[in-house]
Amino acid sequence: MRLKLLVQTQEFQHWPAAKDRPASTSHNLVCVDMSQPADARMTESISYRLKDDEIPKYWDKALDKVIEVTCRRIAHSKAGKASLIGEIIETQPAAK
Repeated sequence: MRLKLLVQTQEFQHWPAAKDRPASTSHNLVCVDMSQPADARMTESISYRLKDDEIPKYWDKALDKVIEVTCRRIAHSKAGKASLIGEIIETQPAAK
């Protein structure tokens, strides 16, 4: 599935090591769906989780830009928050 997303903010999360899990981090771009047609868009903001190789390319550089994402799956946190897992295939400035 391909989506066009406007990057609004970014969030960094860190979890310390637990009993059976190592410490981990995540870098997420918090986005608004800009896909067409407009009536088929997601109405809530959604996070795109950056992969390790995408962090230097997009972290602090993608704000207020439209990214096109190929979504491979949707992960859900224990609180029910969704994050897109996939890859960024294109970045462009947001239309003003």
